[in-house]
Amino acid sequence: MRAVVFVTKQTSKGTERSPQEYVDPLLVLTGETYARLTFEELHRHLCDTLRNDGDHRHPSD
Repeated sequence: MRAVVFVTKQTSKGTERSPQEYVDPLLVLTGETYARLTFEELHRHLCDTLRNDGDHRHPSD
């Protein structure tokens, strides 16, 4: 499974490594983690990250 990346309109795209890579995504999850999360858990992770001024978090498995 691929990674799931959440971004905002202000998230820059394109790095030296890859033009398709986001510079500073809001939240990054493995495909496996994303598949296991309920909507409520995903919503909580996104809200927590936004409340922490974009403190980019990678929820543990």
